Amino acid sequence: MKIGVMGTGGVGGYFGGLLVRAGLDTHFVARGKHLRTIQDEGLQVISDQGNFRVRIHATAEPDEIGPVDLLLFCVKSYDTLDAARLVAPMVEEETMILTLQNGIDNIEKLIQIYGEDRVLGGTSFIEASLASPGMIVHTGKPGRIAFGELSGQRTERVEAVLRVFQQAGIDAELSPDISQVLWSKFLFICGAHGVCTVSRSPLGMALAFHETRELLEGVMHEVETLARARGVAMPETVVEDAILLAESYNKKFKPSMLRDLEWRRSMEIEALNGMVVKLGKEIGVETPLNQAIYACLKLENHKILNPLWATQLEDFT
Repeated sequence: MKIGVMGTGGVGGYFGGLLVRAGLDTHFVARGKHLRTIQDEGLQVISDQGNFRVRIHATAEPDEIGPVDLLLFCVKSYDTLDAARLVAPMVEEETMILTLQNGIDNIEKLIQIYGEDRVLGGTSFIEASLASPGMIVHTGKPGRIAFGELSGQRTERVEAVLRVFQQAGIDAELSPDISQVLWSKFLFICGAHGVCTVSRSPLGMALAFHETRELLEGVMHEVETLARARGVAMPETVVEDAILLAESYNKKFKPSMLRDLEWRRSMEIEALNGMVVKLGKEIGVETPLNQAIYACLKLENHKILNPLWATQLEDFT
């Protein structure tokens, strides 16, 4: 199976690196200094599960890779449409596109361009990030992938993907209800990413302080209410399970949105708490806690994207 990886950050770099280490035919799309470092020195993974470095084929031009059988789609949610158009040379009729992104609307965007038959739903559970050009840092438990057909069927093609992941030593599972999995993960990241970012605190600190822990749980409950109102069959203990998952993370873990804020990079606020607010307004579900987080972080994101605006105080009067 020929595999492509669109986005060589924490998720794509870590899982893609494991695929290469297992001898699988894997090709990466990257850019900038990260790409140049990979091309010169290889991809380095620093992990609690064991460090390794692999030589990989990486390029900024998808047509240099050509059609693949499986495309792991691992870009930030705000880049989904642009990245989906960019990878067109890698997609043919039988290509499977597996999204491992944050958020719940990326599948719809990919379907707009490539049709429902090519798209698989999925998500990852991993503490990994791009620490510096050419270097992925992974902490905590081994990364895990949950994925499946949008229909819930256990088809031959997803069975083949599962075998590939297992061959690479990746903890992966096929889900008969990927929508439920995606919403459960969405609930987790809206709470963890949103509260940690707005409070500028690692996850362990946000959980240890009563008021922020209460806020985190409240954000999750709003997402649960929204999901049920949209007809998603969420587990009865979904919030409790999400809190247990959060407590299993390294106490110093900083969600990607908090790291983006600290590094003054664009945040995924529209795809996370902003999406909760948007969908809530569409169907009449109140989401005041998500609204408060969204408002504060949208302002921060605007200052990052438009730093000149943030210096022109006369424009605020």
